[in-house]
Amino acid sequence: MSINNANSAQENFALFRETLVKRYGQAIYRSWFSDLLLDDVREDAVTLSTESDLRRDRLDQQFKLGLLRAWSEDIYPIRRLHFIKRDALSASAAKVSAMAPSPNNGPDAKPVRIGLGAAAASANGRAAARQDRWAPTIEEIATPLDSRLTFDALAVDDTNGVAFAAARQIFVEDAPRDIFYVFGPSGVGKSHLLQACGNEWMRRYPGGRCAYLTHNNIQSGCVGALLSNSTMNLQRDFLANDLVMIDDIHLLAGKRRTLDEVLNLVNAIVSAGRQLIVAGELAPSALAKAGVNERLADRLAGGLAVRIAPGGEKLRREVLAKHREAADMRGVVTDEALDLVARIFSSSMRECIGAFKQLALVYKDHAGEVGPGEAMAALQARLGDGRRKATLDEALAAAAVAFGITQEEIRGKAQPQRIARARHAFVYVSRTVLAESYPRIARILGRDHTTAMSSQDRAEALIVRDKAFKAGVDAIKVAIGAEFDAQDLVKSRA
Repeated sequence: MSINNANSAQENFALFRETLVKRYGQAIYRSWFSDLLLDDVREDAVTLSTESDLRRDRLDQQFKLGLLRAWSEDIYPIRRLHFIKRDALSASAAKVSAMAPSPNNGPDAKPVRIGLGAAAASANGRAAARQDRWAPTIEEIATPLDSRLTFDALAVDDTNGVAFAAARQIFVEDAPRDIFYVFGPSGVGKSHLLQACGNEWMRRYPGGRCAYLTHNNIQSGCVGALLSNSTMNLQRDFLANDLVMIDDIHLLAGKRRTLDEVLNLVNAIVSAGRQLIVAGELAPSALAKAGVNERLADRLAGGLAVRIAPGGEKLRREVLAKHREAADMRGVVTDEALDLVARIFSSSMRECIGAFKQLALVYKDHAGEVGPGEAMAALQARLGDGRRKATLDEALAAAAVAFGITQEEIRGKAQPQRIARARHAFVYVSRTVLAESYPRIARILGRDHTTAMSSQDRAEALIVRDKAFKAGVDAIKVAIGAEFDAQDLVKSRA
């Protein structure tokens, strides 16, 4: 550790604080930087401490780069900046404290508080240390709303229609303020619905207040309030909001003290006539079995509890269309590419949206159209081993589209070349990609297995010498989400 660096850090820490105020403003400084202390100084690294896990995590995730730049520009250059919670300080804090400037180094010299050593020196036992703990406010623990998550951006069908209607009901004048609990598996749009309610509330009532909190926000806030004896202050903060939204309540299962405080908050919010919306993966009856406070689960069951089911391909397609409208791209993703993404990425809505975002990023500066082939080229790695195997019916439909005929024509008895080629391509893909047996392929075509075997032989001959036929086969592969060589696809289109 460099003594010069330690002294420089000590002497200029007040300057560093002033820099943070200038760069971020008083509000953010008070919320996130006001309790920062200097814990450790190395040649190219500085460690700062804060009093809560929440602040440490937010500093590390959101402000680390800006604070690193501020220190390097105003104090001295460093390569790394670390944040720790003060309770977890290492013994190195004492070493830095010993190297701090003495109060006798000039009439105006003041030592900077460093680490637990300084905190302990200024406290008198556990009672004083408890009073010094971070007392959370709802402004500090709440997560900002994402302005893009609105009701207009939410695609609705039978799987989420009841939940959507229930969410809109809270904006009906003189409507009763029941607890609204929305539940369903991950990735079905619960968080979007909650944030849409928050954004709509602020749009309708500009002078109103609302708070959106994740399970992590709630846990950090409740723990901080318990440790600092400020639970009543936090409760008053909650009641100052007209709308409170709590997301992923099921992830608090087993955290008894936190859940007890959440129950108190829920009771207070409802008694005060405020609107409360809660989201989780489990039905109220299942929450108690999973380790959530039984009284809290009963409270949720006594309100309006609505399930959101996983959406089908049609809903995923509508969601992707909305994301396409908002995408920052030079070109455009075709309808056929959206259809492909919606069909292949079927595990959850979140997975489907993530695939589209990746596609939009890859082709952000692509001026032309992004079709199914381009989509598959960009998303093959994302598919990995988890992609769903297409069915013979889907392969048949893709063959009809690729060769510009109907499925009935492929199944029929007619033998014109354009129909026979489509039939051969369907058999070829069914065998080489789907690994289906000849009897199963033949049943789809209404023929015996020897006819399917003959089509396979003809397809193998055509694919070597006929570029148009190979392009049709590649189009079928793209449509069903099969792996293919992107370069070969480009060549076949040339």
